[in-house]
Amino acid sequence: MTITSRTFERFVSLLKERKKTCVVVEQCCGGLIQASILAQPGASAVYFGGSVSYNTRKAKLLLLNSDELHQSLIQKQFTDSTAGYIQSKLHWTAETSIAYCQAMGTDFAIAEGGASGPTFRPSDMKTGFAVISVAGKGEDGTISLLGQDIVHSPTNNREENMRYFANAAASFAIHTICKGKDPCLHLDKMEVKSAESLVLDRATHVRTDEAKLEELEKAAQFIILQDCRSLLVRSDTPSTRLAFLTHEEVIAIGGNQRKTFLGIRSKDTPVFAVDILDEKFRIPRGTEIVDTRTTAPLLDTIENELALHATAYAAWQRRNKYCSLCGGTTTVIDGGTCLQCSKCAAKSWPRQDPSMICAVSSRDGERILLARSPRHPEKLHTTLAGFVEAGETLEAAVAREAFEETGVRIDEGSVQYVGTQPWPFPQSCMFGFLATADEKQPLHIDANELLSARWFTKEEVAKAATVEGPTMQKGVALAALERDPTLPLLIPPKGVIARRLIDQWLTGSWKYSRSN
Repeated sequence: MTITSRTFERFVSLLKERKKTCVVVEQCCGGLIQASILAQPGASAVYFGGSVSYNTRKAKLLLLNSDELHQSLIQKQFTDSTAGYIQSKLHWTAETSIAYCQAMGTDFAIAEGGASGPTFRPSDMKTGFAVISVAGKGEDGTISLLGQDIVHSPTNNREENMRYFANAAASFAIHTICKGKDPCLHLDKMEVKSAESLVLDRATHVRTDEAKLEELEKAAQFIILQDCRSLLVRSDTPSTRLAFLTHEEVIAIGGNQRKTFLGIRSKDTPVFAVDILDEKFRIPRGTEIVDTRTTAPLLDTIENELALHATAYAAWQRRNKYCSLCGGTTTVIDGGTCLQCSKCAAKSWPRQDPSMICAVSSRDGERILLARSPRHPEKLHTTLAGFVEAGETLEAAVAREAFEETGVRIDEGSVQYVGTQPWPFPQSCMFGFLATADEKQPLHIDANELLSARWFTKEEVAKAATVEGPTMQKGVALAALERDPTLPLLIPPKGVIARRLIDQWLTGSWKYSRSN
């Protein structure tokens, strides 16, 4: 089994162009990364080989027969939760990528570790994931970890996950080797991600323990919200970091506060959200309150999750002051994660409304259908989106929304799932898809939903992909157009699922196919 994709083709050609070499060590991909590299012409010039080490305790020989490496992998202790298991793979892939790069004398080493399904060891894990680590040799010859990423799957299907994770490994390797500036991928600048920056343990077992929550507050980090805005570290450029306050600093800012327990980061750091319910608070020096919707995409993985997690709870709490059963007032309990009626004692929890978002491609993969809505800045075009109606499948919603908004009938059987993103504005979860359609169909724009829609070429979208920053903000969009009036369009920034769909289409990492 191999993957024939532009991603692996680009990876091998990139190594050849730069006269670099690599080695691979895998776990749950079962050798698929290595097989897919070897399937590319000329791979022997850049690929030294690799190993598949599925059972660490029994695979010392496959781990360079190194006592030091083997002991470092089996002696490190982690919790039995999903978060703990992911942390163990962050450690495993970091250690093995560095060790293999050193032992084999290559320029780069890719390590993959995770769980592909269909069953999982942590009882709270239901779907697959993989951690990808890339180690490399610096100019001075020093081997170091260059980058890590976590890839989550929505399924527990082993074969599907193996293919998904292998392709993700090649894509992340390109991203890392090019430091986010590969002209063929149009990826933003990347940085090395640590375990702390990638994993949040939501610690659901703590939520009902009031004494424990009170104890955790004293050593916690707090993020501050006010309506749909978040407190960020002030910057001359658009802010890209949440402002974390201490317990004492939260007390000092004043205001009518409502706290919600979000979870525990690595190094046992509790994190709470504080929703300011009035205007009577003091913004700390060096910080600013900004719109979460347009700035969250600029945050790193864990801070983006925290911002959206906190916003979802705050918005839900604000909208549900009264019981839906009897009309009694509700009270926040369980660390802010549950509401209980003061009259009938009924409990309620947050919900998410499903919505679809889809990149519609021409059948040959050379054009993409993008649209502009009244709320978007000038020339900002994005993928089609809409809510899933009651009793409707996600695939049917994709077809319906595409036709209702643009008059385009997508190809039957072409809808392919990509991933999800929470979007608590106010309470959506967006399901991302790719689909194909005949671009020769006439467009019939729904003027109540859209200002315009049209098919864009890869050259046009590639040029738009070079624009950095929160392009959903009118000021940023206007500045980009002033710098380059020839831009045919603007597209959403990295960090939102619309851009992920566009990038997947742009790089050709999606195989264009239709079911018979």
